Amino acid sequence: MLTRKAKLLLSLSVATPILFAACVDNTLIGPYRDVAGTYQLTIFSGATVPVTFPYAAGTLTGLPNGGTATWTDGTMVLNSNGTFTERNNYDYQDNGGSSGSESFVSTGTFTVNGTDFTLSSPPVGQVQGRFATGTIQFDRINYIEQNFAFEYMR
Repeated sequence: MLTRKAKLLLSLSVATPILFAACVDNTLIGPYRDVAGTYQLTIFSGATVPVTFPYAAGTLTGLPNGGTATWTDGTMVLNSNGTFTERNNYDYQDNGGSSGSESFVSTGTFTVNGTDFTLSSPPVGQVQGRFATGTIQFDRINYIEQNFAFEYMR
């Protein structure tokens, strides 16, 4: 017959691994757990944010008549399973007089090979498919897309 202390020890030895298993953060399991996380936009189209660019009519949501957009901030979230969500926010001033705020949002997949970084996403609605290459080192992502340089930092 087990003593009271032996029963307690036995129950603790069974319960402890279960408790630790319940505390595991599954977002850190996967091939890209070292780079998984949220990165903040620091460079948009080669310039430090916030940055303002002119746009032709109809080339950006909110600017049917053309105008300017000020890219204010953004995030790149890399998940350990190789998926990403990118969200870049901008304020716009249309040549027709309207103004407001919008976001460019893109989701897709990424790969890392050493310091080489690629991202791709299929076309969605009015947004064209994307493919970009760059580098990822420590807490910094740099990539070039359509001759524009971007940087995100953790």
